[in-house]
Amino acid sequence: MNIADFTSQLQEELELEISLTPETDLSQLEEWDSMAAMILIGFVSDNFGVLLNGDDIAKITTVNSLVERIGEDKFD
Repeated sequence: MNIADFTSQLQEELELEISLTPETDLSQLEEWDSMAAMILIGFVSDNFGVLLNGDDIAKITTVNSLVERIGEDKFD
């Protein structure tokens, strides 16, 4: 999966009405809540085998920082 596909699929998973960009601040999204965080954890685990924890979620601010946490080497 490339980063553009990842961003698009993440947008669908979170049922966002806006388009995500690498600079999107996830914590500022109207839809961002504990359920969205759980969806994000499951999505990343299912697609990349990376388990995010509460500390990770607190530190992840943008789509870019999420990609960095997953590991850029895991993307096409």
